[in-house]
Amino acid sequence: MPEHAAFRHDPVRSVLPGPVEPVRWDREPAVCGYRRLTYDNKTLGRTIPVPVSASPAVLPGVGAVLAGDDGHVRLVDRSLAKTYWQRRLDSSIYASVVVDRSRRHVVVTATSGMVTCFDLRGRLVWSARIGREVRATPTVLPGADVLVVAAFGSRCVGLDLGTGATVFDRPLPRPWHAAYGGSAAHRDPYASPATTAEDTAVVCCAEHVLCLAADGTELWRTELGTGVKASPVAVHATGEILACGVDGCCMFLDAGTGDPRSTVALDAKVTASPGLSGPFAAVGLAGGQVVGIDVRTRAVAWTAAEGAPRSYTSFSVLPDGGLMATCDRGNALCLDPADGSFRWETSQVLGIPDHEPGMDVTPVAGTDGSMYCASYSGFVYHFRFPPTAEEDPR
Repeated sequence: MPEHAAFRHDPVRSVLPGPVEPVRWDREPAVCGYRRLTYDNKTLGRTIPVPVSASPAVLPGVGAVLAGDDGHVRLVDRSLAKTYWQRRLDSSIYASVVVDRSRRHVVVTATSGMVTCFDLRGRLVWSARIGREVRATPTVLPGADVLVVAAFGSRCVGLDLGTGATVFDRPLPRPWHAAYGGSAAHRDPYASPATTAEDTAVVCCAEHVLCLAADGTELWRTELGTGVKASPVAVHATGEILACGVDGCCMFLDAGTGDPRSTVALDAKVTASPGLSGPFAAVGLAGGQVVGIDVRTRAVAWTAAEGAPRSYTSFSVLPDGGLMATCDRGNALCLDPADGSFRWETSQVLGIPDHEPGMDVTPVAGTDGSMYCASYSGFVYHFRFPPTAEEDPR
C-alpha cells in the first residue's frame, strides 16, 4: 500500500527504506561526525561557510543527501567525511530534499523553481522548471505518481514523478493584503503541502486551505479567516485535516469535504509546522511551548513548557514515535508523544575553534540509528543513538 506523507517532516517524505538497527531512541544521541560546508571564493581570496537551510534526505546504511545554499547537492557517508557525488543546481536550496521511495530517487527543489531528480549514483533522471520561487517542501501523491509543489506567487504545480513532465499548473488564493500592495504578499504559500490517504494534496495558502486532486482539480476550499504559515497535517486515521493559523486557532476539517468539525484555540502564534505521532499532534507555539492534541477527541491532551520548533521549521518523528524538533537553543529536543514529557536534548559543543554549535533546520532520523541536522553557519552533524543492551559493544 502506498505511503502518504501526512505532515511536513513525515519520515515518508525524506527517508528511504533501509536496514533497521536496534538502538535506544529514547536516549540522547551523540555527535559521531561533523562537517562544515565551505566555498573557496577566489575573488575575495578566502573560504566562506555555506549555510544549510534544507533538511537532508536519509539513506539508512549509506548516509544522507545534503543540499546547501550554494546550490550544491551531495551524497555523503554517515561520517560526513566522504562525498560519493556532488551536483549543482542553479540557485540556493531551501526546501527539504524529498525521496521517491518506489524508484529510490531523490528530488531537490531550488529556490529558482528548478526541480531536479537524481538517482542514488548522482545521475540526472529529469529536471523541470516551474518558473516560480519555491520555499515549501513538495509532497508526493504516491498513487498518482505526482509531485506537488507549492510556489511563491500563489501557484501550485504538479509534476510527473517519473519524468518531470507538468501535470498541472494552477493559481492559488492570494493573501488579502496583496490587493493593498502587501510587501510580502508574493511570498506565499510558505507552508508545505500534505498528502491525504485518498491521494489528494492539501495546500495551505493565504487565509485558505485547499484540497487538490492529482490533476490539479480543486475538490474543496475552506477559508480560515487568518493567515497560515504552518504546514497542514493529514490525519489519516480520522479522515481529517489539521490546519493551524497564525492566530493560534487549529481547525479540524473533513478531508473529503473541507467542512469544519472542531477548533482548538491555543492562544499563541503558530508559525512552526506540527507533527503527528500515533493519535497525538504536536503544535509548537511562538513562546516555545508545545501543545499535544489528541486527534481522536480533538482536545488538548498535554502541554510541555519547551520543545517547540524554531519558527518556520517543523516537528519530525523518530522510528519509535518520539517527537523531535530543533528548539530555540539550537539543539534537537525530543518529547514523548503520549504525554509531552522530556526525553533528551542534544549537544554540539565539540571544543573546536570557530564553531557555532546551534542548529537551525529540522532534524531527520533513519532506521539505522542515525540522525542528521545542520545550521545556517554551514555545520552539518551526524548523530548516533546508543545501541540496545544486547548490541552494546562494551
